[in-house]
Amino acid sequence: MSPADIVQTQLDAYNAHDVEALIATYAADARQYEYPDRLIAQGSPALRERMAARFEASRPHAQLLHRIAVGNTVIDHERIVNQTPDGPVVRELIAIYEVDPAHADGEGGNGGASGNANGRIISARFVFGEELPAGK
Repeated sequence: MSPADIVQTQLDAYNAHDVEALIATYAADARQYEYPDRLIAQGSPALRERMAARFEASRPHAQLLHRIAVGNTVIDHERIVNQTPDGPVVRELIAIYEVDPAHADGEGGNGGASGNANGRIISARFVFGEELPAGK
């Protein structure tokens, strides 16, 4: 799979609220940051905990507005809708994914089955926009 395919698989798992499928797109030691470098999660256990809590709390849905893919970097511009007790809220974000280039094209390797990064997201940096009531 190409880096863009891997990121799309991650986005599909996010929208399905499938924590395990989402975690499977990340390397075992992957890191997520609030742009540029505030670490928000590192490694599969932390990613799993973060995403499970997020899915349970707000049932988010991401709409891909635009994607740019160059080499092993994929940049998504997304619109996220979260459910809150006060009603739905929306925010835009930019996600910058770095995919391990080794075997990302599906040739050779084991696709990361041993926990290495082959063909998986190794880092994600998020630029969060302002959260607003949906429909505004």
